[in-house]
Amino acid sequence: MNSDLLQKVVKSQKYQILAEIKRSQGLSVAELCKRVNLSYMGVKQHCISLEKDGYLDTWRRPKGMGRPEKAYRLTPRAQDFFPNEFTNLTCRLLESVGEVYGPAAPEKILYQIYQSQTAKLKAKLTGTTLEEKTRSIAALREEEGYMAEYYFDTEARRHQVIEFHSPLLLLLDDYPIIKEMEERLFEAILDTRVIRNEERISGLYKCTFTLFPTE
Repeated sequence: MNSDLLQKVVKSQKYQILAEIKRSQGLSVAELCKRVNLSYMGVKQHCISLEKDGYLDTWRRPKGMGRPEKAYRLTPRAQDFFPNEFTNLTCRLLESVGEVYGPAAPEKILYQIYQSQTAKLKAKLTGTTLEEKTRSIAALREEEGYMAEYYFDTEARRHQVIEFHSPLLLLLDDYPIIKEMEERLFEAILDTRVIRNEERISGLYKCTFTLFPTE
């Protein structure tokens, strides 16, 4: 998608709907109405149009009581609307580096990138308590396009950063070492043990970083 078209789409009601679904595990029309402040019919028409264009699909979500409700979620095609820091060209460049300098070369480059990124984020981090620092890194990751949010798991009593997008999606499957590097990045910045857990359903993505501070 070209940049001019993307900028136009980002300001539209359809993009608002896509963005809200992106920050979830799927939403019904009624739930979307509350989030985007549009009428039921307005949201429904946009969802039907987005589904027809291949950006949304639906499934029947079980409810506690009564019939399952229809909910919308993103398809993989909808990723075009969200920032991708590493493009197909980057993937090809890393492949070429591996062919020329050996299979370990791409990982060495990625390691250097993450070392630099860790130092950059650590310099920007604010707060003194673990919660304040976790909120700060969530805000910094949000600025970088990860659609990140701070969350406190009241049942497990754990601080978490939940991300609903990754600009690295094109690289994650080819270079799974990135998942470990992200985990180490959080640990180095927050100075505590961190576990990374990733979920993907259709075009939805959710990555949870859970903190395990030493007692």
